[in-house]
Amino acid sequence: MAASADVTGVHARDWYWTACGLLAAVVLVAASFLPLWSLTLHAPQYPQGLNLTAYGTSLEGDLNEINGLNHYIGIKAIEPDSIFELTLFPYVMSLLIVTVVAGAILVRNWRLRALLALAVWAIPVTLLIDTQWWLYSYGHDLNPDAPIKVAEFTPRVLGSTTVMNFNSDAMVASGFWLMALAGLLLAAGPWLARFLWESWNNTGEEPAK
Repeated sequence: MAASADVTGVHARDWYWTACGLLAAVVLVAASFLPLWSLTLHAPQYPQGLNLTAYGTSLEGDLNEINGLNHYIGIKAIEPDSIFELTLFPYVMSLLIVTVVAGAILVRNWRLRALLALAVWAIPVTLLIDTQWWLYSYGHDLNPDAPIKVAEFTPRVLGSTTVMNFNSDAMVASGFWLMALAGLLLAAGPWLARFLWESWNNTGEEPAK
């Protein structure tokens, strides 16, 4: 919501927006260090499952075992050093966090605030789209000389996928949800905070004369 103008025509600072914007920046900092997406492979020979967790800058978990299994059906090895997005992530997040802080302090136009909220929302949405593209690429670039032949397939970025006797379960993780929360703080936080504060202070008492 746009800040109201005072008698001089200068927009007064909207402290609800400033507080929510700074809080959103803190949330984004935390999200930068938390897992964003996870994948678990289940099979009879792996009763505990094999896990892969994606952070903004790395992939952790049973990557060697997963690459070894993928080799048998012709999926190319997952090599974190070759994934450009992992290198780009800290720069994108740093720029976004600085922009959110600056916007919280300086931006008073509601259209620019909406654009800032959309920019924050774009990060988790892009993350999902990009991860799905990588999964599609891995499932459709199979080595024809692999020991075991399987048809091309597309692992789901969210939910379950079954290939032969393996079932994969994929889901976003805490860092993703914090990014979504940061977008929500910018989009709806000031309005909600103002509504709650004004409701709390609306006692129905007659103003003093």
